[in-house]
Amino acid sequence: MKSPGSHELAVLSWGGQWDRALRRAVSAPFEAKTGIRVRHEPYVGLDLPDRLLAPLYAGRCPPVAVVWSNAVTAMRAAHEDLCDPLRVEETPNLAVLHPRARPHGFAGWPVVMVYAVLYVLVYRRAVFADHVPDSWQVLLDSRHRGKVALYPHGNGIHAVAQLLGGGSVADIPADMTECWHFLRRLAPQVRTLDYSVEMTESLRRGDLDLCFRALPNALGFRAAGVDVDWVAPREGVPDTMDAFWIPRHLPRTAAERARQYIDFALSTPIQEQWCGMLGTIPVHPDSAAPEVLRRRARVPYTLNDADRLLYVPDSVKLEWEHEWRRQFAGIFNERNAGPSSA
Repeated sequence: MKSPGSHELAVLSWGGQWDRALRRAVSAPFEAKTGIRVRHEPYVGLDLPDRLLAPLYAGRCPPVAVVWSNAVTAMRAAHEDLCDPLRVEETPNLAVLHPRARPHGFAGWPVVMVYAVLYVLVYRRAVFADHVPDSWQVLLDSRHRGKVALYPHGNGIHAVAQLLGGGSVADIPADMTECWHFLRRLAPQVRTLDYSVEMTESLRRGDLDLCFRALPNALGFRAAGVDVDWVAPREGVPDTMDAFWIPRHLPRTAAERARQYIDFALSTPIQEQWCGMLGTIPVHPDSAAPEVLRRRARVPYTLNDADRLLYVPDSVKLEWEHEWRRQFAGIFNERNAGPSSA
């Protein structure tokens, strides 16, 4: 990864469907409008790469001017004072965004949430030829033992596990006994704890029946020709947010370009294009929700849809991330050591 050039903007980007959407909906139109070349630097997962963090911790110029990351990762960076704050006078679209676009617990805008991602149930159509699974409970069906996929560390699954274990999402994080109990029951069903880039061929081979996935990954599987579909189960769906932020220690011109890019990405038409390609909920209130959300049953398509969103604040996820990872690892280590105790 090289340092940002004098006539370009380097953006840290995920791969696959995510990168294609960012290129087509944001970066290419930004290049056409401004003449500034946008270079994407790829990474995988939720943890930031060392090639970004090492220079930041050392107080040196980072290799990218815009970081695209999960909300929890972005807020962690903000707590560590790694973010060059955004300001409304330079990024005017900040003033009109949904309240969830602003990170909780900060005085200003160290980061901005750019959309909300829904987690859905992905299923292989050949396995469900005569019906569509409409409940998260199907994850426990013995017919799918060893054919279920989750994300590493159980990212995103906690609200579903809490509810299906018999608890209330409102009790997170105070009492998550039911969450951990459900995950102990689910553990023997799980074959894969991985990000989606590695899973396309596993689904194509029939190694997996069911996946707990972010909707953009589900759409990416279908775009790759994998015979899967997705559903929002009747119990509701959890969500997460992704963020843009500018790392510290950039040259002034690079930081100015980064603010220009972020404001462009938050504008009404670009939010519609970008979220339309990803299947995410825009944070700009004037941007229409994607058709892929509107035409499916039980799918929330605004950030105010409390009835269908299993909502856990990202600030709670940040505070409890390490404890939840520890609990999840313990449960899956039990599975690897022998039969589940539940």
